[in-house]
Amino acid sequence: MQQLFKAHKVLICVGSGGVGKTTLSASLGICAAQLGLKTLVMTIDPSRRLKVALGVDSSTVKPVRVPGQKYSGELWACLLNAEEIFRDFIINSSTNPELAQQLLKNRLYQQLSTTLSGSQEFTSLLQLTKITQEQNYDLIILDTPPAQHAIDFLEAPEKIRALFQDRVVRWFVGEEEGSSFIQKIIARSTHIVLSALERITGSTFMKELNHFFATVRTVQAKISERTEIVQEILHAESTGFLLVTGFDEAKLREAEALFGYLDSNKYHLRGAFINRAFVPALRPLPAATEPKLVAEYAQWATFYQSREVFFQDFTEKWQARVPVVRLPELSQDTSGLDGLEVFAHEMGSAYTQQNGHNNVSTNHKPGAERVQPR
Repeated sequence: MQQLFKAHKVLICVGSGGVGKTTLSASLGICAAQLGLKTLVMTIDPSRRLKVALGVDSSTVKPVRVPGQKYSGELWACLLNAEEIFRDFIINSSTNPELAQQLLKNRLYQQLSTTLSGSQEFTSLLQLTKITQEQNYDLIILDTPPAQHAIDFLEAPEKIRALFQDRVVRWFVGEEEGSSFIQKIIARSTHIVLSALERITGSTFMKELNHFFATVRTVQAKISERTEIVQEILHAESTGFLLVTGFDEAKLREAEALFGYLDSNKYHLRGAFINRAFVPALRPLPAATEPKLVAEYAQWATFYQSREVFFQDFTEKWQARVPVVRLPELSQDTSGLDGLEVFAHEMGSAYTQQNGHNNVSTNHKPGAERVQPR
């Protein structure tokens, strides 16, 4: 893992929702800080306990030094606020400050900036670009937003750029074929349609829509420019992707699809972590075990064996190309800093043992116990 950290400026944890990306991202940050690197973990929506451990809250938009750490390097954390990041981007990118303020007050913009598909992903990449260019950290670890499909994160910049592309904007504001969107509707004698739209969406919606596209032109060029920079960073050799998945069949199948997408689009996948994996085998039963317990044991054995089949298939398919690391399910809480340090140690140990490397050095925290079957 030391080689992994020192070979990259950015590590991006990707995967579907509910697989532990945030905990893993924070633990990776601890590993890197323990190895002497000044590390920033950028996260989206951690649990309350994880917020406390990282020293961030809903108002924390600038990086803060994580309290209570004793590492040879430094661990910093940043909570990504999509609305505020996009607002700052509009203000700093607009060619007309007055129009920028009008855009921020536009009700359609206020809705789109927080709920539009891809907006949260796009703003996280905006912040990643900004902090990467400032070069204040040895390593940046990005915890990607909890999306139903992880591929949405990588496609978000192009979706946003497509919405704001020049041809679309000109069509709405009237610089193509001599008239605006609303004028075209009126010119085609479709007052009934316009009235119906206004009744459904509110009497001022159409005006807000036209005004939105008129004012967004002030940041249009910057959106295209920033999208190109984002793509450069995502495809750079110094940017590595870490795939995080769960141990069940559905999660592993999703991970395979994401693996294929990253590979075909020339992103640099550097490892796969199978999180909260069950124990690899059950302990042998004593000879004088009651029949009911023997039957329950058999059910558990069948359950674990079926999970092992999917795990082995996934590992055999991909391990020749990237490290595949199986992380155990732990019995203790990993939300506090001490718990994260335990998880970081387990992750470093698993990476070393399962991939034949001997260059990981983390401060061991005693008391980490794997969950055993009941």
